[in-house]
Amino acid sequence: MRKISFPIFDDIAGVDALVDNHRLGSYPGLQAFRQALKTGYVQYDSVSGNAQAVVQVPIPDPLDKWLRKHYKDLPTSHHPIDDIREDNLALPCSMCGSLHAHTLDHVLPKEDHPAFAIFSKNLVPACDCNLKRGQNYRGHAVGARILHPYYDACMDERLYAAKFSGMDATVIVDLEILVALTHPDRPAIEYHLDNVIKRTGVLNWLGKQWVKFVRAPRKIVGSLNFIPTNQAELIAAICEHRDARDYAQDSLNNWESMFAQGLLDPAVIAWLFPRLSAAGRSVDDPVIAVAT
Repeated sequence: MRKISFPIFDDIAGVDALVDNHRLGSYPGLQAFRQALKTGYVQYDSVSGNAQAVVQVPIPDPLDKWLRKHYKDLPTSHHPIDDIREDNLALPCSMCGSLHAHTLDHVLPKEDHPAFAIFSKNLVPACDCNLKRGQNYRGHAVGARILHPYYDACMDERLYAAKFSGMDATVIVDLEILVALTHPDRPAIEYHLDNVIKRTGVLNWLGKQWVKFVRAPRKIVGSLNFIPTNQAELIAAICEHRDARDYAQDSLNNWESMFAQGLLDPAVIAWLFPRLSAAGRSVDDPVIAVAT
């Protein structure tokens, strides 16, 4: 997941182009909702896309269905929105941090908010995590909501890390939050973890990555191309790898960086160091003996 730049698209002008397009099945019905759509867009932006504060724009049937259909087949006036997807195909999912973003999906679901079905600031590059979270986008507690990649500056902070326990050839994996309990966005960060990130295959991926790492550490953490003589050297090598993944993925919260950050936990370092520095071990040997 990551903070991303706002799309370059004039949504207000887009409303006029949409409702005045006589070739669309939504014409002329949507003309009566021209101002409601514009007001809704402005209000959404004024509350920074906060899922607990965005006001729903009532769009009656069947016009709500037409708006959802326009998302699947964008009118010519809205084709520039497709650039958001194309510009982000090689980057991590902005919602969960997986290593691909193959679609353009809604922050606030189009089923609940059809008025925002083709609102560019409600559309973000994502993987299938949005499908897996379903209609979960806000909770009852104050501040409990999903994070918004266009608005939430905290997405530029390191928010999450793998949490490893029971280290061996396999491992027990969870995710932990790195920011303080007093962080102003902590409720949203917690909600996003439980309702977006953990609904993906991230825990399974992290567990498999651990198995690969203990079998061939240098192939997973390339900066471990030496035998560390102390824990400080080991920590520096893992930090170098983590920072490289941050840079390559343009995100501090991509899955690879979460994995590397988890390796930096003092308990994991204490477990790794004596095994990586064991007498007679070469840089290409496994961390532990692997049964064949």
